[in-house]
Amino acid sequence: MLSCQRWLRPQNINLLKLSSETLRRLAVCPCVRNTSLSVARSYGASMRAWVINQYGTNDVLAFTENHPAPSVNFAHEVVVQVHAASLNPLDVSMRGGYGAGVLRLRRDPRTTLQKGSEFPLVLGRDVSGVVMECGSGVTHVQAGDEVWASIPPWQQGSLAECVLLNGSDVSLKPKWLSHVEAASIPYVAATAWSALVTTGGLHSENCSRKRVLVHGASGGIGTFSVQLLKAWGGHVTATCFKDGVGLVKELGADDVINCTDADAASQLKTRQNFDLILDNVGGDTESWAMDLLKPWAGSKFVTLVSPLLRNTDSLGLVDGVLQSGMTLHDKAIRSVVKGVFYRWAFYVPDGVALDRIGELVTSGKIRPVVETTFPFSQVAEAFHKVETGQARGKTVIAVVSEEAEPSSAHTPSDWHTPAAPTHADGHTRGDGYAASLVAAEEAHTTKTHAESMVESTAAAAAAAASPPDTEQAVPPQALKEGLAAEAVEEGQVEAASVSPDVSDHPQAQAEAQAQAQAEVQPEVEAEAQVEAEAHAQVEAEVQTDAQAQPQVEAEAQLEAQAQVEAQVEAEAQVEAQVEAEAQVKAEAHAQVEADAQAQPQLEAQPQVEVQVEAGAAQGTQTTIDSRQASHRE
Repeated sequence: MLSCQRWLRPQNINLLKLSSETLRRLAVCPCVRNTSLSVARSYGASMRAWVINQYGTNDVLAFTENHPAPSVNFAHEVVVQVHAASLNPLDVSMRGGYGAGVLRLRRDPRTTLQKGSEFPLVLGRDVSGVVMECGSGVTHVQAGDEVWASIPPWQQGSLAECVLLNGSDVSLKPKWLSHVEAASIPYVAATAWSALVTTGGLHSENCSRKRVLVHGASGGIGTFSVQLLKAWGGHVTATCFKDGVGLVKELGADDVINCTDADAASQLKTRQNFDLILDNVGGDTESWAMDLLKPWAGSKFVTLVSPLLRNTDSLGLVDGVLQSGMTLHDKAIRSVVKGVFYRWAFYVPDGVALDRIGELVTSGKIRPVVETTFPFSQVAEAFHKVETGQARGKTVIAVVSEEAEPSSAHTPSDWHTPAAPTHADGHTRGDGYAASLVAAEEAHTTKTHAESMVESTAAAAAAAASPPDTEQAVPPQALKEGLAAEAVEEGQVEAASVSPDVSDHPQAQAEAQAQAQAEVQPEVEAEAQVEAEAHAQVEAEVQTDAQAQPQVEAEAQLEAQAQVEAQVEAEAQVEAQVEAEAQVKAEAHAQVEADAQAQPQLEAQPQVEVQVEAGAAQGTQTTIDSRQASHRE
């Protein structure tokens, strides 16, 4: 993820070793600028590559010297010169058109329906090489760094002289691996990491309590999974064919089941149940493996053989995805009823995970498993090997011959004590290199000044002993006398301190050595005094801080008390306000009740008035009637 700056790690600069023919094709002008390699490209530069222009069998593989060379167009991109690549079963499947529709959609949604828009296509999912160009947003590697990476299937592959990568997918190669060895790890490592860590939920802290079954353990993913689980302390049971039993046992598997002579399911039923099963084979594995998991204990069956791409190839994108989703949903529901989980796992590029894997490789806990190495001219033969043979490790393509580059490989016995690759600024992208960096610093500081002077003198003598422009070597005695004379002339030493030759006289040699130590001793004592003064100054600062600590604590206590008082006062004000509001509400409620009580009286008063008026009117009418009667009489 480019928004999260990945930590810088130190790494020695190695200039690219390109042949004149490659330089001509790539139009590369190597020029040193800030100890890095600047790459200038002309429009239309080309490179050598193995491509396919249609899907099919091994016959569709074609070698070309005019494939367009990649260049950096965005800030997050990196161009790597490929030194070695490796083949995976996925490359054989992609050669035949496996997942073409989904991968075309992933490359460019606008060309989803344009069949053949991906050609010419370069295969190869692993790369180990040297950085040629970096975008401005890439900070954890620079031109000249040796790196390794896995390449997503939707990008152009590594069976070419150069490859364009996303910067977040690139990691510094462990310096103890050759490029051929390093190219055998990235893709299988990223896939196994996705299955075991991302999907399976395993990590270094909980794996020691887990029993894991790796079904199909002799291939690339299987061999890496066994080593990763054992590095984290897990109990590993592995299945493989007879030819791979010895290899898997050598990698550390606790129990290996030979699938050639007997049924693996019947043998595994005699073992304890597992916390996780990693399926690299597919087929009918699910029918018997689900019963080998611990029920209702969070156990998982994780398979890397899903029908998603097969369904999209046969049914189309929409119908294939729907069919795959229904299949996964049905299997997941049926597994939950049994108290276990069913999961599909897929390859996911992860440069940070590759950093952590590099630490395990550096510590000797994971080693590359290379079965066969082919030269770049025999890529077709390498495909045939992967397609027809049962894997016992990885098949690697040496794009740049190992003889043409300085070998950095070490035997596995040397891998337990190497230091991590470092840059001059001392920063690292991953925390795993901190211990080795500190150890290197301690080793450096323990070297005395006298040793440094001896080494520099020896280096100067060696350089003087073999001048590049002379045809004949200078005799050692003449060299010593000349150096001594120059030192006397320049006033660096006194003439009396220059001995003609003491190499043949042990006593004189001891005296000369004692004199040299005596000359160096004052400087050593001065450095020790400076270190003591610095230590005393640090102790004084610590003591000053300790004396100031009580005052700081008292101020903090007063500040906290003031905050508490202010909070209490604010709460009191709020409480008073609430009481006032409550009183106002009570008065309003009383007024409402009074109005309600007065309402019947107000309603009764008009009725009384009407009755009085009616009585008065009736009396008046009676009076009128009585007068009219009297008048008639």
